Order: sequence, then structure tokens, then C-alpha cells
Amino acid sequence: MERTLAEAAEGRYRPVIGQTFPLARAADAHAAIAARETIAKTLLVL
Repeated sequence: MERTLAEAAEGRYRPVIGQTFPLARAADAHAAIAARETIAKTLLVL
């Protein structure tokens, strides 16, 4: 666990971002997740 956290702190892990939505479309992002239309992580962009 310590090694994994240390590597994460060093930036060795990169999340897979499947799609982004502007904050104004948060409802669309939520709907896409609920409908299982997403792959990997979904981000809201400020």
C-alpha cells in the first residue's frame, strides 16, 4: 500500500479519461453514466 501511494504521488499512474463535459452539462454527464454509455472516467470541466 505504501509503495502504491508513493508511486501515485510521483505521478506514475494516469487515469483513463473517456469523456469530458462542461459543468453546464452535468445532467448530460450523469445521464451518460447512468445509461452505461461511458468508458473509463467522466470529468466535468469547470
